[in-house]
Amino acid sequence: MPYVAINLANDYDTANKIRYATQEEADARAREILSQFPGAQVCVAQVLKDYSAKVSITAKDPAEPKPVDETDTAA
Repeated sequence: MPYVAINLANDYDTANKIRYATQEEADARAREILSQFPGAQVCVAQVLKDYSAKVSITAKDPAEPKPVDETDTAA
């Protein structure tokens, strides 16, 4: 199973997506992050499952509105 070192202080860090073959490699990366950014909160996690999804978007012309009968709206 692959492992990741996640910098919780920076969700946009692309390094959070790097997969490591062993826990030791991910642990070494976590320690590198801490040496560069001592205030960071870093964790090592084992990837158990990968999920993906596809989205399909379609567009069509709107339906023509029905004409309003003015005798029904007069009160």
